[in-house]
Amino acid sequence: MSPDCVRRPALHRIGFRFFPVLLSLPLIFLACGGSSQYTPPSQKEVITANIAKDVLQKGLDSSPLEPTDQITTLDTKVVSFIKIANITGPHQMRWDWISPDGKLYTTTDDFPLSTRAGYRRDSITAWHEISVRDQPAAKLPGKWKVMIFLDDKPLATNYFFINGVVQQARNKAFAVVIGISEYQHEDPERLPNLNYADDDAKAFQNALRKLGWSRSHIKTLINKEANRREIVDAIESFLSKAGPDDMILLYWSGHAYPDPENTEKIYLACYDTDINRPSTGYRMDRVRQDLEEHKAKHVVMIADTCHAGKLMTRGIGIAPYMGPLSLPMGWVFLGGADSDRLAIEHSSWSNGAFTHFLLKGMTGKADGFESVGPKDGVVTLGELRAYLEDTMPDETQRILGKARRPIINAPTGDPDIWNLSIELK
Repeated sequence: MSPDCVRRPALHRIGFRFFPVLLSLPLIFLACGGSSQYTPPSQKEVITANIAKDVLQKGLDSSPLEPTDQITTLDTKVVSFIKIANITGPHQMRWDWISPDGKLYTTTDDFPLSTRAGYRRDSITAWHEISVRDQPAAKLPGKWKVMIFLDDKPLATNYFFINGVVQQARNKAFAVVIGISEYQHEDPERLPNLNYADDDAKAFQNALRKLGWSRSHIKTLINKEANRREIVDAIESFLSKAGPDDMILLYWSGHAYPDPENTEKIYLACYDTDINRPSTGYRMDRVRQDLEEHKAKHVVMIADTCHAGKLMTRGIGIAPYMGPLSLPMGWVFLGGADSDRLAIEHSSWSNGAFTHFLLKGMTGKADGFESVGPKDGVVTLGELRAYLEDTMPDETQRILGKARRPIINAPTGDPDIWNLSIELK
């Protein structure tokens, strides 16, 4: 039996006319309806099988309390409850709990269920529970399955979700949205104008507004407005309004480029960037440092640029595409991974490829995607991650002839970060 199961063996009332007996196996709870003298056996019938947060017991009767298929990591436990009719003779019952990764989380093993010779149980209720809060189950969010067996044959199967408490930015969330298609110092080879980056930013801003963001909490800089001075001011000053319990979000669609003298230095191209003077851009590691100085609880960085992964590093001299440990706790990074920015714009989308799928996912397509979370009208970052990782490679392979995959990362040891939502409704 899993150490996660915390309930002790209990006194089980067996039958309406029977004396209570103490079963030896823990965590199996039984309550039986009336019994009668033997009649020809009839088919065993599942009257009900539920997932619930607890069980209500009244005398010899019992029923599920708060039936639901939605359990949060703050719930004490989850209960699998069943009521069966027409039980005669000896039997074995078993519960198997299957976690979202398809592995057996715990099992009750078989325990005996029998009636007195010559008698039939009109009905029996039984249940098994596992603990959730502060237990290993709380670290396994997603779609669970519990199977109930009678004599090693499936009797009932229920599905439920364990969800982190969805953290929403509510009123204190601030965003800087940048999109640059036109460059003051355009270079056809090294810094060409783009087709859709400005439209990407406008569409992203509109999506935030539909998700409940206040206009006054969004600073949007498009083309000429997105010069280096204005961008630095927005990131250093506008985002300073965020407090330690708040969220800040940075979205950037445009070019990025390496310093030819030191390719570990990667810059985001501002409207007035001169590609012949690399330092006129905004170095990615400094963008990250400026964001860290605000000490906000949550930071969401979204970059539809080439070299996007460099935003996850702490400084130069670090490989561009680091793993989860390269981000502080409470941060999430989502970005396009490709080095050729022009290759991921296409008229089929009227957006950059990454932004196209991002917008579709965050405005509803990712809700409940692949059962990562419930379809409840709120898109979490975990659902958005699953949607992007699944749909973007297939669609870009179809349109471009080459699969493009996003970079999506968050720190290890922070599983609840994927329950974060940027929806403020």
